[in-house]
Amino acid sequence: MGASSSRIAQGSVASVQNGNDGVQTDLATKPVEAKQRLDFDHLVKEELALQAASIPAAEVPSCLTLFDKWLSCYALGVQFKNAYRHGEVADCAPRKEDFKFCLTLRAMDPEARRHEYLLRRAEEMAHRRKGFHMSEAVWEMRRDPLLDPDFADPAYPLPANQIFIFAEILYQAYH
Repeated sequence: MGASSSRIAQGSVASVQNGNDGVQTDLATKPVEAKQRLDFDHLVKEELALQAASIPAAEVPSCLTLFDKWLSCYALGVQFKNAYRHGEVADCAPRKEDFKFCLTLRAMDPEARRHEYLLRRAEEMAHRRKGFHMSEAVWEMRRDPLLDPDFADPAYPLPANQIFIFAEILYQAYH
């Protein structure tokens, strides 16, 4: 214990062996993983506020609507348009997954169902925003008047600046 802690204190690249599974973890990657996770969580919170503002409780799609969207994806017109625009046929798997997800929410009350639906949409959009083919790979998203207060849902506020939270994650990673 003393030898490994002195190497960490000296600033050399160190690895720690976990006690329960014996896997070695590089301490230099922990801050990067924590920052990436923090960035993703921040994007999910932003998207959750935006999705809540854009989808009122009355407009959460029913399972029948999602089933119709899934089946209409296989229509010739949709497939031809996608082949013309993107050079490949449309992938209907995400619409199928939306329908299957809706089936899991049928037993929930409407407010919990809306929350789960919004959370799923927010996570999907956050993954898209982290991807390479988004405009945010070139442009930074405007943060100031991001949401019109008339449409904002008070149950889903925009996240605050999270620089201090990242410092806390780094502190917890090493202590």
